[in-house]
Amino acid sequence: MKRPILLINTNVARPPVSPVGLEYVAEALVEAGVSVAVLDFSFEPDWKASLRRQLRSDVPLAVGLSVRNTDDCSFVSRKSFLPWIADVVAEVKKLTEAPVYLGGVGFSTMPEVVLAATGADGGIEGDGEEALLALTNSLRKGEDVTQLPNMVYRSSGHVVRSPRVDVDLRRLPKPRRRLFDNRRYEQLGAMVGIETKRGCSQGCIFCADPVAKGRTLRLRPPHIVVQELQDLAEQGISWLHLCDSEYNLPPEHAKDVCRAVIQQGLGNRIRWYCYCSPVPFDGELANLMKAAGCAGINFGVDSLCDEQLYRLGRVHSSDDVGQMVRLLRREGLNYMCDLLIGGPGETPETVRTTVDKARELDIPLVGIAVGVRVYPYTTLGNAVATRSIKDGLYPETNEGIHQPIFYLSPMLGESAPDLIDQLVADDPRFLVLSKPAERGSYNYADDERLCQLIEQGARGAYWDIIRRSHEFGLVQS
Repeated sequence: MKRPILLINTNVARPPVSPVGLEYVAEALVEAGVSVAVLDFSFEPDWKASLRRQLRSDVPLAVGLSVRNTDDCSFVSRKSFLPWIADVVAEVKKLTEAPVYLGGVGFSTMPEVVLAATGADGGIEGDGEEALLALTNSLRKGEDVTQLPNMVYRSSGHVVRSPRVDVDLRRLPKPRRRLFDNRRYEQLGAMVGIETKRGCSQGCIFCADPVAKGRTLRLRPPHIVVQELQDLAEQGISWLHLCDSEYNLPPEHAKDVCRAVIQQGLGNRIRWYCYCSPVPFDGELANLMKAAGCAGINFGVDSLCDEQLYRLGRVHSSDDVGQMVRLLRREGLNYMCDLLIGGPGETPETVRTTVDKARELDIPLVGIAVGVRVYPYTTLGNAVATRSIKDGLYPETNEGIHQPIFYLSPMLGESAPDLIDQLVADDPRFLVLSKPAERGSYNYADDERLCQLIEQGARGAYWDIIRRSHEFGLVQS
């Protein structure tokens, strides 16, 4: 009997998040005839006991752990998830001699750091479907795995990355989405994820999506996307999240997906949310998204000051956002805008311009992140690595390899959160990324208030649940 590949979802945050990437990888292995076992810590009250049970019943060829996020991306809380991953790796190694490999978006964002911080044997950077299959075949044959594409491994005390190959999504088998209990995830308040594409070609100086998913847009055929949506709907799943970096890039593919959903008659059966770029976004796309079941859009606006948008590497202007807002209002589409405060060149005046413009446009919900997470291999990360940027980094001293690093414009200083508090005052439309459950926060990780709303029956994107809770007075603001 072939030894299985054991795949573990390590994300135990509440409210829960369904492991879409891990499920895609697992189903690709199953389609290729590989024996796969899955263990979902999200549903295990005692993860160590569940791991012991699993490894008593199976002797795996290898153990794969998903790393969805390295930290909570909050300048205020700066909570790293890597010590938790290191604990899981250590416990697995106590119970089996099988090698432990990491994967997922969080790992692919900074593979050297994650591998060094967790003690895993190696990992897969980028797409995992073909890379893990190649790794499995090599392990079975006892071959050297270091020459395989997308591999990250240790050699002579150093972490080495093999050349990366991105998957042609058109070649992948249609996922069946049956290996993880997605229906249970929805019942616990999660939106089940699905991809229509991978990659991001935008030039934002701070964003890790092009690093983790590639800089070339790779599109899934719309009819395959709809088949997957149909399969999920038949399982009783109706709340979904499109995990694309920006759903409307390219716009024609987004429209084609909507048309396919409408033609299949799914527009009245499912409700979905997505991320979008402020441009391009037109009335035709808005109408198609609405008819296809879109329940809300999160726009990464970042700033409403044109000079700051330019410094952040964005291609839209504040006028573009104004046109978008008027279109959304006319079409009756639910949405929010996210702002990123504290990038290079940010001043109290540029922040004030942005907040004032958000009020002027009457944007219904605005998320504000203060402090820019510095990721390796981004433009901002490269500037920090080459010492082109020396000031404005937090923490100022090295507090451990797992410690997330943030940049905050020296012209704002550590008083930036106080400035934001003064500017937004008690305006409930503004939510600040701070510690979970703090007043006005939208840090979802282990947010007890949000979990309570879900237990009371609230469903949808977590930002939309918070919006409705304020609008209808379900919680005290």
